[in-house]
Amino acid sequence: MKKLWGGRFKKGMHPVLKCFSYSLYVDYQLLESELEIDIAWAKMLGRTGLLTKSESAKLVRSLASLMRELIPSDPHDKLPKAWLQDYEDVHTLIQSRLEKKAGSLGKKIHTGRSRNDLVVASTRLWARKKLSEIQKKILVFQKSLLSAAARSRDLKIAGMTHFRKAQPVLLAHHFLAYLEMIEEDRARLAAAMARLDLLVLGSAALAGTSLPIDQKFLARELGYSKIVTNSMAAVSDRAFMTEIVSGLAILWMHLSRLAEDFILWNSEYLGFIEIDDAFATGSSLMPHKKNPDVFELIRGRASVIFGHLQTLLVLQKGLPLTYQRDLQEDKPAFFDSVNKTGLALDVLSLTLNGVTFNAEALKRSVEEDALYATDLLEYLVEKKIPFSEAHEAVGRAMRFAIDHRRPLESLGLHEFRRFSKAFGADVYNLFNETVSVTAKRTKGSTHPERVRAQIKQWRIRLDAH
Repeated sequence: MKKLWGGRFKKGMHPVLKCFSYSLYVDYQLLESELEIDIAWAKMLGRTGLLTKSESAKLVRSLASLMRELIPSDPHDKLPKAWLQDYEDVHTLIQSRLEKKAGSLGKKIHTGRSRNDLVVASTRLWARKKLSEIQKKILVFQKSLLSAAARSRDLKIAGMTHFRKAQPVLLAHHFLAYLEMIEEDRARLAAAMARLDLLVLGSAALAGTSLPIDQKFLARELGYSKIVTNSMAAVSDRAFMTEIVSGLAILWMHLSRLAEDFILWNSEYLGFIEIDDAFATGSSLMPHKKNPDVFELIRGRASVIFGHLQTLLVLQKGLPLTYQRDLQEDKPAFFDSVNKTGLALDVLSLTLNGVTFNAEALKRSVEEDALYATDLLEYLVEKKIPFSEAHEAVGRAMRFAIDHRRPLESLGLHEFRRFSKAFGADVYNLFNETVSVTAKRTKGSTHPERVRAQIKQWRIRLDAH
């Protein structure tokens, strides 16, 4: 295969260098986006007189034919092995196949542009499509979280701090917390997606081109509202990729936290949930095992995405303007981050929809009377005891119960009154998870009415998308 360069070289590329530098096995993912750009480019060349109308029309037909031939119906289909050996990159593949269809006319498709601006344009177009898909998948996942909240709205769980029991909360409140986090992730990615709205074609290698390239036409054809204002920035900056992967990394951080919760809840030690058999795996040795692999893989793959973000940051550190071949290494990290995220959201949504809750185990989690220490403190505060004094009194009562190996709730009223005269007979009403959650008043709290209102508001918000 003839390269897109080589006139000044006396020798062909050494086979070892081919193996080292060829990138089609990665950048083939840009195939569809680049063909779309090529079709718009061929039309533009005809409009500006760089091609005749008939030449432009022939190139458009040939490119449309290539689109049908080269884009696999199954995205999991592998590239023919010969392609990986014959073509340097996706640009060379398209150029070669186009010349076979359109003859020497195919050589004119590269008029006025460089691989430098073409690869950025193709990557931006690919990212715009993929992020649009991810936004839809996030919405589906959010609806799965909302469904879990609705299904569990009457169940209480021991809320944790420092991985120790803290206070009773509604399980639905827990799911809504993740829903809030994921919504911020969605907004971050939407902002990154908005910054993809920029046509970089016309930047050429770095300085632009003297040829009459109609950038406004290209922007309309490809759906961009803005045109690049600095060609050097356009071909050299990969901040748009870094920003997207940064947003994905934060999303994965939240997914990994959710995964850890589910792994713990699924353990025999807690037994709060049951995972559908379709989303669990077994052991090759131990017949009884049912493993939460979906959540473990989410937790593990988060580290891969974090690594990809680090790759993109370090790759660009200290890189002088403009394009450097180092930037070929941006695509494996970028593509993998985006592709893994879409699949993870799909499987998490399905897995979450199949989770069932063990009401008895959840009930047991809120039976420990230490969970109600804060309720006792606030009870005293409402009786006009200074906060620090109330805190001290409840702490001393807890210490007394621990020292005597007794539940706090078993203390007699006279014993409670040793620590504060403000304790009355109604103190025993506080050792109840329903009383505890309904006592909360603040907006965003775990009060059942607040949580029901949140569920209703989220349903309206998500249905509006």
